[in-house]
Amino acid sequence: MHSFISKNNGVRGWLSRLGADSNVSLDRLAWVETAFNAAWTGPTSTPFITDIQTRGDLLDEAAHFAHEIPLWRLFNSAPTLAVWAVLIPLARNYGISTNEVYRHISRFVGESFDEQEAREDLKTRYRRTARALGLPVFGNEPTGLFFAPLGPAHAHHGDLARAFVGAALHIGPPAIEDTASARRWQRRVVADRCAGLARLKATIAFDTSAHVARRFEAWRQGESPVGDTEAHLFEAYDQAARSLGRSRADIVGPPRLVWTGDHLTLETETSRELQSLRLGAIPTRLAGGKRLQVPPPWRPTIRWTAGTLSRDIPLAPAEGEVLVFDADTGAMLSRLSSEQGEMEIAAERLIVLSGAPFTSLSFGDAIPAKDASFRIAWVNANETLAFEGRSDLSFTRPVEDAIWIDAPVLGRDGSRALYACNGGLQVRIDPEIGGPTRIIRTRIGGQVRFHQVDLGATGELRMAFADAHLEALADPAEVLFEVLTPGAAGDLEARVALTTRCWIWPGISAPDGDLADVPIPANFDPARSAGLRAIDGRLSVDPEADQETPILGLSGPDRVHEFRLVARGEKLWHFRVARGDRVYVPRGATLVFGHANRHDALILRSPDRDASLLVLGRETRRPFYRRQTIEIGAADLEEDTEDDRIALRRADGRVDLLARLRRATDPAGLEISEAPDEIRLRFTPRTDCDALRVRIEPVRGALIEGEYAFGRAPLDLPSLQGVRTTRDPATSQVEVILDPSQLPAPARATFLLRDNAGVLLPLRDVRNAPVAIGLAGEINTPQRGHLLDLARFLAEPQPDSLGGQIGRALSPAYEAALNHVGKSHMLGSIKPLLAVVREDRQPPRHDLIGAAPWIFEASPIAFGDLDTDTGLAPISDMAGEPSPVPPPRVDGDTPLSDWLGRVSTGAGIPTGFQADRLQHAFQALRWRLKETDLHDLVGEETLAGTVKLICGAHVEGLEKLRSFDPGGGADPLPARIAAQVERLARSCAERRSHAFVDDVVFRTGLPRREVGQVLTLMLRVGVEFFAYFRALWAHASKDGSPSA
Repeated sequence: MHSFISKNNGVRGWLSRLGADSNVSLDRLAWVETAFNAAWTGPTSTPFITDIQTRGDLLDEAAHFAHEIPLWRLFNSAPTLAVWAVLIPLARNYGISTNEVYRHISRFVGESFDEQEAREDLKTRYRRTARALGLPVFGNEPTGLFFAPLGPAHAHHGDLARAFVGAALHIGPPAIEDTASARRWQRRVVADRCAGLARLKATIAFDTSAHVARRFEAWRQGESPVGDTEAHLFEAYDQAARSLGRSRADIVGPPRLVWTGDHLTLETETSRELQSLRLGAIPTRLAGGKRLQVPPPWRPTIRWTAGTLSRDIPLAPAEGEVLVFDADTGAMLSRLSSEQGEMEIAAERLIVLSGAPFTSLSFGDAIPAKDASFRIAWVNANETLAFEGRSDLSFTRPVEDAIWIDAPVLGRDGSRALYACNGGLQVRIDPEIGGPTRIIRTRIGGQVRFHQVDLGATGELRMAFADAHLEALADPAEVLFEVLTPGAAGDLEARVALTTRCWIWPGISAPDGDLADVPIPANFDPARSAGLRAIDGRLSVDPEADQETPILGLSGPDRVHEFRLVARGEKLWHFRVARGDRVYVPRGATLVFGHANRHDALILRSPDRDASLLVLGRETRRPFYRRQTIEIGAADLEEDTEDDRIALRRADGRVDLLARLRRATDPAGLEISEAPDEIRLRFTPRTDCDALRVRIEPVRGALIEGEYAFGRAPLDLPSLQGVRTTRDPATSQVEVILDPSQLPAPARATFLLRDNAGVLLPLRDVRNAPVAIGLAGEINTPQRGHLLDLARFLAEPQPDSLGGQIGRALSPAYEAALNHVGKSHMLGSIKPLLAVVREDRQPPRHDLIGAAPWIFEASPIAFGDLDTDTGLAPISDMAGEPSPVPPPRVDGDTPLSDWLGRVSTGAGIPTGFQADRLQHAFQALRWRLKETDLHDLVGEETLAGTVKLICGAHVEGLEKLRSFDPGGGADPLPARIAAQVERLARSCAERRSHAFVDDVVFRTGLPRREVGQVLTLMLRVGVEFFAYFRALWAHASKDGSPSA
């Protein structure tokens, strides 16, 4: 501002320079008004109208107009100038010469306000004009009307400086990147340290944009002051620092408290000063800008040292205190004392930590934190927490102006969050102050964008990131959102009322699972990243990486940020004690634990806080609320139960299978491991052998073979490209390594061992199942021949030790071929599939029900002419069987039980549906379970475990059904299998078999392929039950009352 203010003792000197010239040009007045308004909302402007930065001669002219034109007229014709004229004398002279408010105003404008009526008229006109300009003035007292929008008066600069400098040394400087946080800081400081200065507190409360705190940080960073008023204030800051024996460079704030994962973490301020924290007997030294995770137990205070300064800083909540964190960023929002019962929150999701038990509507009872002496909960804004030992705590939306982010978080770097683009900006502004229209300025990189928004009557607004053109793919970057002051134009330097800063990845929405197949950004720093895979210009979380939390390194304007990516999908690792390593477990895999694995553990990461964990039939409720990663120890895995699942039960009841656990006694040590570029098979032959033959059977292609020597005998065939073998002479273990990229696919690989007599013997497991590996691939135009070849490969039993690898590899191609060939849903199109049999004449094991449940919705007569070895021929035996009179009903609650009650009486039952048919069906089922390899359904293998899971649900009428099973005492499993086959038959008769399979998958969490295969085998083992009930319920659906 013009230098005469300091030279001529304020406004009186200003007036003396104007002389006696009182000529007034209305056009010139209008020009000055326009210039004043532009200066107040433009570059270097502040929320305080008295700090208008413009030319000295223009200020002289404005003062001339204020003295010569009646104030009431000025309020109408030049409102900005009029409000400035009322406040500028108070800003310069109040508290220096006198504290009489109206005398200062009177001297400047040349009007008397001695009479009460004149004062009231002044206040009325001023209040109306100021609010129209966007100044939120209220009430009728000078403190709220005049001193709130005034800015700190010169007389208060010393008090304010001592308060701010002292607070910065004690609690740390303000976090200016967050308007709400900086606003709370300056209000708290003035309230605590300037308690008797009501008019200073009023102007600090008025400053909703936290301008005073921002400019204090500018002083601390060594910036130059803007204007005479700020120069006076900066000098006061210098004097306050000197009085404490400090300089601005010495002011280092204590570490900020943030929440990371399940820990309290301290984040030190960037500074040249070496800092340390005393966690134990020896201080832990930290460089500026680093973070330290505080291990439990968490003490109320911790000793912090920076240079020569050393003091205790608060850490864990004291008795009655509550710590509130932003769940998205981890930043601490507030430390609430026991007297505080309400808090305005500019956030969507919160973390609450307290030493007292408490409960919330959204979370329920708080759970123990990492330090079990504290309780923690994840809650929503706009709810009330009920505590033991202190008053309830309510969270409410901000009443005054606020700005915050509401978006999915991709990753976190300390208290900084990287947001996805499918979020938005939340704004709360009083529309009565300055009107409902605002301009939001967005800065990202070197780009600046403007968006005009309408707040509406409520003053609340959500601007989607897409409205800021952040939906277009671009590199992740720091984005600055600024709400301009009312009346500000959309220019690069217009004054800001609210601001918030965050990192956003434009064009990348929050994925359902982990980050996958996104373009590699230009600012990606691989050296500062971990747990990621970069291939062909695309970036993905590496599912097989040992890294529990992937780290995305991104170069920013000041430093490289290491964003720890949020877990959006489950990840399971097998920790192998004997080898001292851990390996990734693909979803749905079968883990085979032998004697060497007796001490092994599993490590599971999940972001689903509401999920329950199922481990071998034991359920743990919501273990992921406190942390995302838990260990399933050896003690939890050693119990042998009928349930072999490691799974999650979601809040809606759906079960998602992660893995299955089997105990192996196979002395051959058969095991398999898979990677994107290779498959490794290991085994120890049970007899001496001198060579291995590898056979590759492509779908609809010529068979290829190769041999590999273990001794000196010559080979009959050369080796295959893409297949390598090794043999350990000490243990005789053989390892076969297949490179899928060099082999035909889809295909099946089988293995034959040549003994010392030159005889080739197929490699089989301890149960005599052939060892085979599937090579996954696609078929461009599937034909019936492709389908039959794939069915033949999948019809064979699979070794448990291989974890269903061949099924996982070949089932996608099999299902695609079945969908293509059978797209008409006519049984004739795929009937040869039903005729696929095994060479050993045992029941084939390829899936029919999961891949194409519509097959069994066909009429029973359509299954005629099938060979007995297929196991499906009995379905057609019931074709043409007359309906019972009256027909059975399926619309009741107990259709099976009701029907079995009728069968027991024998009244009105045709021959084909009488009790002896059910007895014969049980005899046939038990014979197959004993005499064929379908005994695997009730043994100790993986198939048996799946059967027990599928049949484990309640069966109405089970005891009635068992009454038809002669010799079935103490063994209800065959009856449960029969009941499940009856349910399948009923769904087929009602043409809802697809929904039936969906429901079983939902209930058990098993893969659809596995559920379908086991249901198909259950149908084959109990085919007479299926034939019986398929025909019976078809009569009910046709003649009775079908179920919905």
